[in-house]
Amino acid sequence: MLDLFAPYPAVRLLIFVVTGIVAGTAALLALDLWLLLTLLFFLLLICGFAYEAIRLKNSPFPHQLTAIAYHLFIFCAFASGSHYSFNTVPDRTLLHYVGHPVLLYGKVDGRPAHSEKGMGWTLQVQEVFSDGRTEQLSDRAKIFMRNGTGEPPELGNGDMVRVKGTIQLIPEAANRGEFDPRRYGRMQRTYVQLFCAGPWHLLHEGKNSLNFFERYVVVPVYDFIVASVDRLIPEGGERKLVRGVLLGEREVLDETVFEAFKTTGTAHVLAVSGLNVGLLALGIHVLLQRFKVTAYGRWFSFVLIAFILIVFSYVTGNSPSVKRAAIMSVVLFGGETLGRRSYGVNSLAVSDIIILLFDPFDLFNPGFLMTNAAVLAILLVYPLLYPPGHKEEGVLRAVSRFFLGSFFVSLAAIIGVSPVIAYYFGTFSVVSLAANLPVVLFSTVMMYALMPMLLFNLFAPFPASLFGMSGWLFARLTLDSALFFSKVPYASISLKPDIVEVLIYYAAGTATAWFFYRKAWGRLLIALLLGCNALLWYGMADQSQPGKGLVTVNLGRNLALLYATESETVIVDAGKKRRDAERIMRQIDQHRLPPPAAAVQFYSKDSLFNALPVRLHMPNSQERLALSSMVVSRPLEKVLRISSRGRSLLYVSGTSRLRQDPAWKADVVILAVYRFREKQREQIESWLGYVRPERCIFLSGSFMTQQDKAALNRFSEERPNIEIRRSDSQIVIP
Repeated sequence: MLDLFAPYPAVRLLIFVVTGIVAGTAALLALDLWLLLTLLFFLLLICGFAYEAIRLKNSPFPHQLTAIAYHLFIFCAFASGSHYSFNTVPDRTLLHYVGHPVLLYGKVDGRPAHSEKGMGWTLQVQEVFSDGRTEQLSDRAKIFMRNGTGEPPELGNGDMVRVKGTIQLIPEAANRGEFDPRRYGRMQRTYVQLFCAGPWHLLHEGKNSLNFFERYVVVPVYDFIVASVDRLIPEGGERKLVRGVLLGEREVLDETVFEAFKTTGTAHVLAVSGLNVGLLALGIHVLLQRFKVTAYGRWFSFVLIAFILIVFSYVTGNSPSVKRAAIMSVVLFGGETLGRRSYGVNSLAVSDIIILLFDPFDLFNPGFLMTNAAVLAILLVYPLLYPPGHKEEGVLRAVSRFFLGSFFVSLAAIIGVSPVIAYYFGTFSVVSLAANLPVVLFSTVMMYALMPMLLFNLFAPFPASLFGMSGWLFARLTLDSALFFSKVPYASISLKPDIVEVLIYYAAGTATAWFFYRKAWGRLLIALLLGCNALLWYGMADQSQPGKGLVTVNLGRNLALLYATESETVIVDAGKKRRDAERIMRQIDQHRLPPPAAAVQFYSKDSLFNALPVRLHMPNSQERLALSSMVVSRPLEKVLRISSRGRSLLYVSGTSRLRQDPAWKADVVILAVYRFREKQREQIESWLGYVRPERCIFLSGSFMTQQDKAALNRFSEERPNIEIRRSDSQIVIP
């Protein structure tokens, strides 16, 4: 079994790198101890090298002490670095200005992201002005600027700007199991965010910080690509897709199109990813084959490919997926240039080590894990499904083998990446295997049409226009294929395994692939059965009693409620967007609530409310709904009461609807407050004295003044049973 790792020294090293990052992030030891251990193993490593130089001059292998000290030094070094980056905060940061209005000066880091509501970017802060004084510091902040009435300002990477707003902490995950912006910000050494009311609070001071390479290579190439696409590709969804593929501008796509690609499991073609970089590298590699007959030609080809990939990475915004693919390509071509035998798994491990050396926390990036899972599956599983060595006989046989090979490549990638997608995003695309064939095929041909389009547009506009029309055609076919498969019933299902189930899947899959390779069919069957039994028994052992109570589901400014008894759950409201329904249903699974029996409308639109996947719907026009374990009623418009054995809930919109009536009494009260002056304070105080709820939750109106919000906060702080709902904190009442 040890021979399996003989040609993969980078894999062994990667294991110590990964475990070191995990140990450091988890803070298993104090930073001082990590640094002390790093120094200790470094000294042992030096001693080992000295011993080998004196006593083992002719030995082709390192001494055991040297090998152990080397790997433990790598482990402790990565643990120290990740511990320092994740668990420590510098003394002089923007955290001291949280809650204060400030004026920040700094450099735009990366390409700003545009949306319908505004524009966001990361600012490398160099100066902060607050309370009449200026402080020089070095920190990072997330900026969001709301759109104004006119055209938004043009900002690019490296621009120096001054922006005014209020510093706030980056919020935590809105709901259980969802993306945690604060944790992600910690990995980027970014702890605060600033909200800018509009372009009138932004002062653009020009591009003063770009280096020579960015100013004279990256920016001209980017401008040329944008101008070429705008001139040669007609306006519409096809142009947006092309810009997403070439430049990584995924935010320009329509929401319907993006959801279609997500549903079909083909969203990877919308942004610049390993596929795009691989196609670019392969195209250049083929064009430079004639240069590779000599050593100088091979080195010239390698340097040119590396330079083009670096430029392409910068032009597309240096996204993690592009950097990963570019480094992998450079490693593979570097091995070929050196004339060494290349092992795909070892090259993948080398590229991973380089990536983690620059950014250790890329290890926790879903894109990093999905890339490795897909590439590993293609390298290891694809040869088992479709062994090489077939002789081609005629055009038809070659075409059939091409499509068959594409099918098995897609199948291998799906086998590898599906558990990661399900773990992070809670979905599994049933049609992804069928959808990836046409979508990837058409997008690949589109990419190969766009590259000569850009090349010919430098000196021959007419041939460039022909390739542009071809690119537009295949972009249209890509969009139509994704939209067609997205309309298939049950194209995507909800599936959320935990980390143990994912590990069982990969362990059983690895054993099955190994026995398939060794043609040990009996052991293969045993591995499959053991894996299935492990998943089954773990799922049965993990079944606990269904939860009950009240759970709030944060949907931005909107709110949904889950009211559960021991046998059923009622959903109140459906949010403001179509994908909010998926988030609501996922929270039922996260909190282990019983299956939903009904949905009750309160604020949501009819179309979104009726789309909730439940058996019974109670629209605003219906006054009463009786279920097996609870009763839902509307004593008044925008007043909702849910009663069950031992618990009751009252949901009221506005203080004007408060009544001192027995029908308004409840254990838990949710009250939407839109104004809080002396009149509203007296109304609420008198009403709470009559109802006497165990818990009272205030929902602050979107248009409340800062003065009203401050008064409401003081009112709630004076009473222990009252709290104000926050958009980044779930409320769970058992």
